[in-house]
Amino acid sequence: MFLFVASATMILSACTTDERRFENEVAEIEAYIATTGLDFQTDGNGVFYHIEKEGNINRVPDSNNTVTFLHVGYLLDSTIFSNGWDNSLSITADYLVPGFQEGLKILKEGGRGIVIFPSELGYGKDGATTVPSYSPLAFKIDFLSYY
Repeated sequence: MFLFVASATMILSACTTDERRFENEVAEIEAYIATTGLDFQTDGNGVFYHIEKEGNINRVPDSNNTVTFLHVGYLLDSTIFSNGWDNSLSITADYLVPGFQEGLKILKEGGRGIVIFPSELGYGKDGATTVPSYSPLAFKIDFLSYY
């Protein structure tokens, strides 16, 4: 019985920690957005976006599509961790982090803008080569096409 109670307590504590981390990252994103002077919206799932150019509402990719785009990925302290603005990248969408996939759906084919999202929609606790663990991510994206 004690083992079950201890396990349940640890699980509840982990959920609370994850929820608190998410809330803190959203607050960090909102503070960053306030410094940009740009109008951002949110999809309600943690993705914040600013549309510079509307995409085609009839052309929204899914995870099976190959997408072609230009991008710059950066941390909220402006550190660039990925720069593909000069050379387009074509990749199957399901290889992209969930927040980036959602950003493409928001922008739609032909759209351009900025998407920002918490680490759980990015690289999470593991981070990536040049992205620390639990880092909210921002991407400037020019969504060229998909097939």
